[in-house]
Amino acid sequence: MDNSTWYPKLSKPKWAPPAWVFGPVWSVLYIIIAVSFGSVFIHFAQGNLPWMIVLPFALNLVFNVSFTPLQFGLKNNKEQKNI
Repeated sequence: MDNSTWYPKLSKPKWAPPAWVFGPVWSVLYIIIAVSFGSVFIHFAQGNLPWMIVLPFALNLVFNVSFTPLQFGLKNNKEQKNI
């Protein structure tokens, strides 16, 4: 089953946004994350920031990049049952 037929069958709350919203929102979020991480990394490379400040940004980047494949690639969400 591909994502175009799988996602609509998931049990979602009534207030869940439509599926088309996710692409633009996540694109903007990834751009913001990349710019902030880039800024922090530049300051770290220049010796202006300690590693302990950079670590949360690096972990955030890793977790955000891995979220989509883990959440949607595994397709282990609750689907609606057709009764």
